[in-house]
Amino acid sequence: MIEEMISGSAGLYTLGEAAKYARMHPITLVRWFKGDNYCKRVIPLEETKIISFLDFVQALAIRNLRVHYKISLQDIRDAVDRASEEHGITHPFACKHTTFLFEKKIWILPEGKPLTQISGRGHGQIGFTQIIENFYKDISFDSDTGLAVAYKAFERTYATGSHKIVMNPKLRFGEPILDDSGYTPEALFEAAKTEGSIESAARNYGVTDDQVRICIDYYDYLSAAAN
Repeated sequence: MIEEMISGSAGLYTLGEAAKYARMHPITLVRWFKGDNYCKRVIPLEETKIISFLDFVQALAIRNLRVHYKISLQDIRDAVDRASEEHGITHPFACKHTTFLFEKKIWILPEGKPLTQISGRGHGQIGFTQIIENFYKDISFDSDTGLAVAYKAFERTYATGSHKIVMNPKLRFGEPILDDSGYTPEALFEAAKTEGSIESAARNYGVTDDQVRICIDYYDYLSAAAN
């Protein structure tokens, strides 16, 4: 099922594009997907230069595990490999209510099976303790498959209301878009530069000033130091 979802999805990114959208250093992302002399690969990569939307979501999850929970790459690598080899789940961090974090260990809940530890020492034991699901507040999931289908990349609230930048593999090939207009942030960002003002760009594209403003803010956000 997961393979069918990937092949039917238009969300494909180069490692450079994925690193930009994830606000990560490209070398870090390359190491996670391909490995190098300093680090074994963490996520298996079928194509040498292209990743899917589900791979991108997994990279976001791994960054979250590393930055906010200080989980080692070895434990994350073990979890990804065991999820695939022992439970047949190839994108464990892109599935809703499937992976969990408890006491700095990663657990998996395969359909029809008990909760099982898949990282670190003691992996394979069955868990009955209360667990805490992590990371997924900005991810939307398919109600049938449980797989990630969209990512809220950025959100800002202005005087006129709230606007979002989203990534959906079925819209514009997974490129970030301004969700209430259909324009890409790049288009409105470049328009503001070309026109010389937010107001002129908004008038020419038939959007509000704040819709242009969030695109500028988003590009400032992307250009900030990556985690």
